[in-house]
Amino acid sequence: MTLRRKKMLQNKVVTIALATYNGEQHIRTQLDSILAQTYQNFKIVIRDDGSSDDTLNIVRDYQKRTDKITVLDSDGMNLKCPGSFYQILRECEKTDYYAFCDQDDSWYPEKIQWAVEKLQQEEKIVQEDEVPLLYLSSYDYYTEDGKFIRHFPIQKGNITAKNVMYYTPGSGFTLVFNDLLRQMMVLQCTPGNEMHDKWMIRGATCFGKIVYDPRSTARHIRYENSVTAEDAGNTNLLIHFVKDELLSDTAIKAKEYLKYYYDVFSEKMSKSDRETMEVFIKEPAGFFGWLRKVLYPHRLRMRLSGELALRFLFLLGKI
Repeated sequence: MTLRRKKMLQNKVVTIALATYNGEQHIRTQLDSILAQTYQNFKIVIRDDGSSDDTLNIVRDYQKRTDKITVLDSDGMNLKCPGSFYQILRECEKTDYYAFCDQDDSWYPEKIQWAVEKLQQEEKIVQEDEVPLLYLSSYDYYTEDGKFIRHFPIQKGNITAKNVMYYTPGSGFTLVFNDLLRQMMVLQCTPGNEMHDKWMIRGATCFGKIVYDPRSTARHIRYENSVTAEDAGNTNLLIHFVKDELLSDTAIKAKEYLKYYYDVFSEKMSKSDRETMEVFIKEPAGFFGWLRKVLYPHRLRMRLSGELALRFLFLLGKI
């Protein structure tokens, strides 16, 4: 990288939003990985959600070592996730970019640099002050004791509205986005209880552009008792959907979140995106309306087992 290009990159300030809660086991590793970034023009804004362990003391200790860390006053409020992330984005100063950060991951040294480079490349193509931009990347799974599990690639191809209704093609801790997306999705509306990564990705999909990076930018811990739609094998994934969607209200909540998103942004959506979402949030008009949803001709989830589980929910009329 030339000196001139490096100076141009370093002009961009990144706010790293770190929400903590009882994270004393891993928070040091995460903070060390952030402070060791090759790109150093960043601020870390931390909001603790009322930890009962030593998390906040550890954070305060790091704050004494560097002027990069700001700790917000939570006023004793436990906002949980995603509320704590949204609150950070509301209270932090305006900067060029923002990145979500989980307390128990570890970032690779080039994570922020790669994101800034990719976003700046895109800004040369689009009008940077007019287009919401969001960067997402691949990452690596590790066990709690540091053993590599597998690489998690991001979804290939362009992400459209249909891809983000019942599936999240990126994980929050890989996201970096510009201020226009923050304004649109957090400052100018109320996000509700939708998870922060899905909320921001939906916004970038409908109103801006997503920037892909196939490189892994972080080590993500997969806990033994966590089986999610993103990290399970096909067999476990099917079990996950039966347990957490068919036999619980998870799918119903997903539809409610989708409807809330539609209610907030439908007037700004393209006709195509609006009509696509209406297929899934409105009650089917008779048999053919129900059939249209069940036999929707495009994939809605990346894995076949997840797709089949979702279609089964449509078939039963659960969502």
